[in-house]
Amino acid sequence: MRSYFASLKIAGFAGAVLGLALGLRDWSWVWPRLSLLIALRGAALGWLAGAILSPALGWSLSRRGPAPGRAVPASRRVARHLVTVLGLAPAVVWLAALLPNASLRQVMRRERAPDDGRPNLVLITIDALRADHVGVYGNANGLTPNLDAFAREATQYDAAYASSPWTLPSFGAVLTSRPPSECGLKIAAAESHTWYTGEAALPKRVPVLSEQLRRAGYGTAAELTNPFLARKRGFARGFDDFRNEDSSDVGSLLTCNTARAHTVTENTSLWLQMNRRQPFFLWVHYLDPHAPYESPDTPEGVRAKYPEEWHTGRLYWYDHMQGRPQQAKAQYAEFCRAMYAEEIRYADRWVGELLAELRRLGLYENSLVVITADHGEELFDHNGFEHGHTVHEELLRVPLLVKWPAGWEAAGHLARIVGLVDLAPTFLAAAEAEPMEGMRGRVLPLRDDPSAGEVYSEALLYGTEQTSLTGGDYKVIYRPYAGEEEPSFKVYQRGRDRSEHDDLGETKVAAAAKERLRAYTAAARAAARGWHPDVGAGGSASQLDEQTRRKLRALGYLGD
Repeated sequence: MRSYFASLKIAGFAGAVLGLALGLRDWSWVWPRLSLLIALRGAALGWLAGAILSPALGWSLSRRGPAPGRAVPASRRVARHLVTVLGLAPAVVWLAALLPNASLRQVMRRERAPDDGRPNLVLITIDALRADHVGVYGNANGLTPNLDAFAREATQYDAAYASSPWTLPSFGAVLTSRPPSECGLKIAAAESHTWYTGEAALPKRVPVLSEQLRRAGYGTAAELTNPFLARKRGFARGFDDFRNEDSSDVGSLLTCNTARAHTVTENTSLWLQMNRRQPFFLWVHYLDPHAPYESPDTPEGVRAKYPEEWHTGRLYWYDHMQGRPQQAKAQYAEFCRAMYAEEIRYADRWVGELLAELRRLGLYENSLVVITADHGEELFDHNGFEHGHTVHEELLRVPLLVKWPAGWEAAGHLARIVGLVDLAPTFLAAAEAEPMEGMRGRVLPLRDDPSAGEVYSEALLYGTEQTSLTGGDYKVIYRPYAGEEEPSFKVYQRGRDRSEHDDLGETKVAAAAKERLRAYTAAARAAARGWHPDVGAGGSASQLDEQTRRKLRALGYLGD
């Protein structure tokens, strides 16, 4: 019996060491927690294999007969005890894996069952990317060769709209399939800037896509940039692995350059290498081309054409350039457009690298891959700059390209109006997962119906609140705080005025759309009060830590 116990220790220890070594092959300091769990899984599986083989080793040792009796040195006894501890220690790992909701238990499951044909789910979002700057949406400057190539294998939705013109509420709508007011990311106030930059966060009781997919057996991960997508804002919920390169959660390990697109792609590639054998939901967010526009690939000649002291941040425009002579303002607008275009070119390059990595790992064909943006960008289309301040076309219309998994059939080009609230239902349907409570979106259509579809948008970061309804022949913008007795509407005819400069608001056209928008807005205000009954236009930015304040200021969200 002693020989069999000795063999268990020896074989278990050897198997654990071998399994640990195999588990450490893909070690990454970018994902240390995940790397450690994978290494422990390797040790546990190696120990189990050794334990299974130990009877054969025990039988071999028993045939050699008992060793001649003699005193055992103290050092040898210590070594034996150490081997006993090391040989049996991986059993503790197995016990840890049995705990409900344990991280190690999740990692133990990271192998696709032979009969699991569900697709991987990949959401790639590019901050502040205007639809009309993508080649397949009509831009002729060659900024997006990788997105254009991807579009040839995907369904291109020509009329996709965000639920908000800026990041925080827009992504709240994406993850919950609810408008911002219904997912707790809007307050019933005329202006909400202080609340948004201070305490706004996804309430814990709102169901989110990542949690629902994890319940359905998917591994979940997020590699993000933008300080609004931080853990403290509720965006880490449901993710097994979560990184925000622009969040205070990352701390002093980051430098000002880590949020660049190349870092996002490299870190995501490392995660894919460690998780390619399981069904997964992966959300990747690129901060480029968000202002300030500072692409590292910008040709020197582009920058040199303009005054060296010029910057492309929102505050620089409103504080230094807005009051300048018209010629200087026109040249500054040209400068911003040129620098913004270079940011798009740079982001496209690294999105292309990520798509290539999916192909290299054999993941691309059986994946549902969605590429979109959280909002667009105003480049002085309506005498303003950046985003978050209006609900015009340039801020709400976004590119939406969907590559369906192998075997799915869909049209290559759809004109039907769809919203980003439709993404969560689409991912859940593809994963054969239960729908979430309160979803407002629908599964994205695979065939066209140009007359259908309508998208409600709200939740401004700057200025007096506006809401909009995009659908059918008209786009309607409503300013609910302009006066209760004479509400302020603007109406645009979508077919002939996509740039939204010819306001038809004083006529009776689109009367039904106006009334629907008025009703939507009233319901949204009531829903917002339900989430935040004691919050008016206030909130306090003092709740932000100093590092996060610096990052928000650098992005133009806060003043000096």
